[in-house]
Amino acid sequence: MRNPKIRGLIAAGATLAAVTASAQVAPTPTPRPVIAPVTRPPGGPGGVDWAAAVGGLRQSGGGNSPVGRGLNQAAVDKTQLPILLPADPDLMGGARIYSFGDYYSITANLPGARVSLTGTAQTMPLPATSKLNLPNIGPEQLVVQRTVDGQLASFVRYGVLYTAELRCDAPSDTRCRTETYVRSLVAKSTVVVMGKAARLAAGLGA
Repeated sequence: MRNPKIRGLIAAGATLAAVTASAQVAPTPTPRPVIAPVTRPPGGPGGVDWAAAVGGLRQSGGGNSPVGRGLNQAAVDKTQLPILLPADPDLMGGARIYSFGDYYSITANLPGARVSLTGTAQTMPLPATSKLNLPNIGPEQLVVQRTVDGQLASFVRYGVLYTAELRCDAPSDTRCRTETYVRSLVAKSTVVVMGKAARLAAGLGA
C-alpha cells in the first residue's frame, strides 16, 4: 500500500478499535438463586428420618405385605432407603425394581400405560403448589405436572424424594390427560418396605 494517508487511517482505526475493546467491561453475570436444602427431622445417614420410616413400616405391615413380595429381593436388600409402594397388589404383581443404593426405580405395566416409581435421598425443595393430606403423615410438598405423554407427581416423605410417573401409549387416554390417576397412585403409596441395607441404617438389624 503506497498511499501514506490510507496507511495512517488504517493504523488509527486499528488503534481506536483496540482502545475501545480494552475499555469494554464484561457484563456482570446474573447470580443464580440459592436453593436451600430440605429441612429434615433428625435421622440417619442421607438425611432419612428413620424413626418415621420405621413407624410407617410397622403401620403398613410392609414387612409382611403381599405388595412387595414379587420384587427382586437382592435389589431390595441393596436399597439404602425406605421403599414406598402403592397398596395395589394387581399393579405391583409384575413390577421390577432397579436399585443403585441410595436411589431406586420400580416399573410396572398397565394396559396401554406404564408406571414408574422412584425414590432418592438427594432431595431439594419442591414448590408447595398443593398438599396431599394423609392421616399421620402430614404435608408432603406434593407437585403434579403434565409431561409429554403422561403425569408426574413428586413428593417428600421420611426425608426422601419420591416420584410416581404415569405414561400412556395413546395421547387421548384420560388417565394421562388428568391428574386423577397419578394422585390416586400417590394416595395409595403407604406401604413401606425395607431391605437389609435400610434395616441396618434404621437400627433394626439385618
